[in-house]
Amino acid sequence: MTYPDNWGAQRVATAINNDSENSFTGISRSELRAWIDGDGMPDATRAIDHAETHNWTADEWTPVTRALAHLVIGIYVCGSISTETYVPSWSPETAVSEQLLTTALTDVGCEWTQLTRTTTQQGDECRPTTHGSQLGRALVVAGAPRGDKTATTVTGLPGWLETAPASLKRSLAQFIVRERGIQYQTKETRQIQTARSQEYFTELAGFLADVTGEPVTASTNGVTVSAAAVRQLEL
Repeated sequence: MTYPDNWGAQRVATAINNDSENSFTGISRSELRAWIDGDGMPDATRAIDHAETHNWTADEWTPVTRALAHLVIGIYVCGSISTETYVPSWSPETAVSEQLLTTALTDVGCEWTQLTRTTTQQGDECRPTTHGSQLGRALVVAGAPRGDKTATTVTGLPGWLETAPASLKRSLAQFIVRERGIQYQTKETRQIQTARSQEYFTELAGFLADVTGEPVTASTNGVTVSAAAVRQLEL
């Protein structure tokens, strides 16, 4: 929003509330005072500044945006983002994936902690201890699902996967199959089964087949990763 230099917070608030063409209503003078009459800024603006300062918004594949990509896919395979606070958390099944996620958190500028569970019903959890809400919002913008993951809330993969570098695609494919692929004692084929939509399974199978160059098939119940594809991923 722009406004004349001689306008104060009250006049700006009145103008915004009286403008029938914008979607903002009920903005008070106090909500604008810190920004207009002082040195403060709205929380959303502060969050954007934080993202830019930490290079989260770079329009290229840097070590930081690659780390963000791993954190986004991590939400799909072993994590969640709080509906109320936007703070993300991950519960990886393997030590390799845990190392991948904690390194990514460090690379994006977040300190983190690991919560060790005392029961087998819940896995150990890692979550950011700094900038968690800002990170979670950035991950949602980048395509990560927020709240419960079901067949109706997860309907596909992030669009940026199509143009990601080949090395990043391979790392993400390994991450997905390592975490979600069910291993069998008598065969190398792995099954990915979870409560997702048919569209999600189709996109996931297409992504894994593209990365490996080997058969990966989708069904109404999940994705079958062929033994050849698993070997190609060196899992």
